Amino acid sequence: MISINRQSDYAIQLIVALSKFTRENPLSLKKFSIESNISFLFLQRIVRSLKNGGLVDSNRGMYGGYFLKRDIEKITVKQIMEAVDGPLGVAACFRGHICPRAKTCSSKQVLNNINLQLNKILSTMVVADYIVKTV
Repeated sequence: MISINRQSDYAIQLIVALSKFTRENPLSLKKFSIESNISFLFLQRIVRSLKNGGLVDSNRGMYGGYFLKRDIEKITVKQIMEAVDGPLGVAACFRGHICPRAKTCSSKQVLNNINLQLNKILSTMVVADYIVKTV
């Protein structure tokens, strides 16, 4: 079964939350942790990965916090997932791992097609399209 892990799930939730904040009015990770009932330490690890992936930035200091480094209209689900989990792949062999059965694998073509389609879908899913706009 293909599933989205908790880290990617929380990273997407954090990006959606960050879409409502700016450099001048950043999101407090501690406050988000409490409001979303997600471990602060886990969120720190996620936000570090998102920062390294070029999606998030931060202000330091008493009124510091996090904000999106890029326009929400240009952030895809694939970019978020790859920032926190590395290259996406439905099987280890598509994530750069060496498979001892690579030459004889009977499912490689099927898995390759699934992998290509999944990556294509995730790279076209812009997060902004899924944010509920309030009037």
